[in-house]
Amino acid sequence: MTTERTTVPPGIFTPEFFQNAHPVLDDLREQAPATLVTGVSGTRLWLVPRYEEARRLLTSPTVRKDEWKRPDLREQPAARPDRRRETNTRIRANMINAEPPDHQRLRQGTQQALSRGPVDAMRPRVAQFADETLGALDAPGPVEFRARIAYPFAVAVVADLLGLHPDEQEDFPAWFDTLMCRRSDAGVRDTSLVIAHFSERLVDRRRAHPTRGLLSALVSKREGRRPLTRHELASTAFLLLVAGIETANALSNAMYALLSHPKQLAALLADRSLLPGAVEECLRFDGPFRAVGPRYTSEPVDLGEGVTVPAGEFLLICVAAANRDPRRFPDPHRFDITRTDHQHLAMGHGAHRCVGALLARLEMETLFGRLLDRFPRVRLAVPAEEVERRPSMTMNWLQDLPVILR
Repeated sequence: MTTERTTVPPGIFTPEFFQNAHPVLDDLREQAPATLVTGVSGTRLWLVPRYEEARRLLTSPTVRKDEWKRPDLREQPAARPDRRRETNTRIRANMINAEPPDHQRLRQGTQQALSRGPVDAMRPRVAQFADETLGALDAPGPVEFRARIAYPFAVAVVADLLGLHPDEQEDFPAWFDTLMCRRSDAGVRDTSLVIAHFSERLVDRRRAHPTRGLLSALVSKREGRRPLTRHELASTAFLLLVAGIETANALSNAMYALLSHPKQLAALLADRSLLPGAVEECLRFDGPFRAVGPRYTSEPVDLGEGVTVPAGEFLLICVAAANRDPRRFPDPHRFDITRTDHQHLAMGHGAHRCVGALLARLEMETLFGRLLDRFPRVRLAVPAEEVERRPSMTMNWLQDLPVILR
């Protein structure tokens, strides 16, 4: 039997929801394993708020990410304006939008470069970038954490990872402000095309003049491995640039969680061995993604309780709700850096799990450790309830995070 809840749940995708989604998500989680909703752009979506169902769907072969291949979407001009179609064509040929066997081929080189050994070897450089970022802060007044600390640090790390020259980073601030602030859809699309073009030129440069770094390694032809095409390389470079910078949002959310829970922050200041667990709890409690999606069902999916999602439907897998599911995490709305269950879904799960998860964790541990050493009196510059979030179905980002360091 297929159950459809066609009425929009009260309070979903409203300004109040985007500021604090959990009361609505708690209700949806209790009512059903999935609820049919209408997205902000009018798209029909099945929102999945429970942990076990989310985890299962993230590894299900009947749930796919290559939705741009769906004929019904590809053939609808209204669904893909020309500018958006061009953007999608330029940036979608990477691992995040692929399914087997292409997914493994597109992911292999990057996954090897971001495995445990290579990431551990990056520790001295990441620590250097953290010290340089924090050392540049002289103003005694409030500092915008996202713009002055998280972004410069994340940019330095991803630029070093890819092996970018200083002159290749000159336009980064303008790009990131547009992409991350998302003042308008048109601005985001235009900036995405600019970065896509930059990525293509970057690949051409690395082919002609290899340097150190991941991008040159991906460009080089490896024996026994089918080389990526220019289009695939440029799309992968685009993905790595944007994903590396989005670590700034994970850093900002984590800083906000710590600063809005003074007792937990005090415990961390007193015992730095708690730092790895604190990072995991920050990711579970307030990760950078509200939902993973959209993905679509290639076959009907039975979720139990009379709910079957038909084939060809979009799924919005709500990892923020799953990470607060009381069936999986006791007292889930309590922020506790000593929590030992770290099997959250903040970095995804399964084949599409964030390929840079180890590096992101290293960045978070390093920056927070260095920041608390240098500025142990760090605190919010405004009341916690005045910190606003950006309206997005999938991203969980703060508008700004003003902090006082001294």
